[in-house]
Amino acid sequence: MKRQSSFALYANPAPLLVSRQALFPGIIRVGDGRLLALFSIGQAFDAADMRSFVSSSEDDGHTWSPPRRLNSHEAAPEEQQSFKPIQLRDGRLLATGYVFERPDPLQPIVDPVTSALPRLVPKMSVSGDGGASWSVPEAIRFEGEPPLEMSGPATQLPSGRIIAATSPFHLERTGHSGWIVASDDGGRNWFKLSEFFRAPGGDIHAWECRLVAWDEGRVAVLWWAYDHTRGVNLNNHIAFSADGGETFGPAVDTGVPGQSSSLIHLEDEVLLTIHAQREQDAGLVVRRVDVSGGRFAVTEGLELFADRAMGSTTADMKQQFGDLKFGQPSLLRLSHTEVLAYCWAFEAHQYIIKAFRLSL
Repeated sequence: MKRQSSFALYANPAPLLVSRQALFPGIIRVGDGRLLALFSIGQAFDAADMRSFVSSSEDDGHTWSPPRRLNSHEAAPEEQQSFKPIQLRDGRLLATGYVFERPDPLQPIVDPVTSALPRLVPKMSVSGDGGASWSVPEAIRFEGEPPLEMSGPATQLPSGRIIAATSPFHLERTGHSGWIVASDDGGRNWFKLSEFFRAPGGDIHAWECRLVAWDEGRVAVLWWAYDHTRGVNLNNHIAFSADGGETFGPAVDTGVPGQSSSLIHLEDEVLLTIHAQREQDAGLVVRRVDVSGGRFAVTEGLELFADRAMGSTTADMKQQFGDLKFGQPSLLRLSHTEVLAYCWAFEAHQYIIKAFRLSL
């Protein structure tokens, strides 16, 4: 693998005049060949005015259109948005994600005294015209269940079922697990399909979980594992399913230190992963991995950047969330030989959408 170039997919065009902080990107290729990106823009990292925006590229990611709102609807109380898109086989685009309800825009996301979070609601939006317009985001309901952090994109299986990896989102010491949720009617109704991970004491969080599906029934989920009892980040973990996410084998320690991470399928039993390592020697690393036999064997690695100044504190989770410098990395296969890697990053005193063009 080789890094060909790096660039800002989006950066505030007038940073001396207004604050436009960009975060949480998701990019897909749509049916007409364009690349379509969703990301959030607001005046600060946790600003209550953070809204989801759409941008597109007609030249394989070299240039991008000015971002425009996913949907102009404003909720009451105000909602801070984050969505990721996929294209369904019927041609529609489906964006899934979540909102934080922000009745008090000056109340921090993590309460500094109680560690309580604002009300979180999983939501979805649909486009039937290739991303030109999107429906008003509506709640994804799981009756009687805790708030779920749907921070990564869903995927559609050959059967037509849509699945997504998620987890209950709170900062209590116990009550943590990793879920697969599913829809069999194109995203109108959702249900809990399975759990891909649950520690015996329920004290290890499966944050920022990402999934990939390939062949007939193969699914892998990769996540940021945080031990609430010891107050430490663990290595990234991965779990595998052979039946479309209905059951999973035991969690596998990847041996890779990292927090927010993601993965795509390359060929056979080979995946490409990307890991945001925020501790020690902070950096962003892409790895080619052999997962045959339920293992995680790294065969090649590529460091996209390394910068100790991009690291974050691990003193406690409240501080860690408030000190992030880059995150939510992901990968998009552009061709047989090219991949687009991207994330959000803090550069020149602002949050931007950062991208890297890689050759395989």
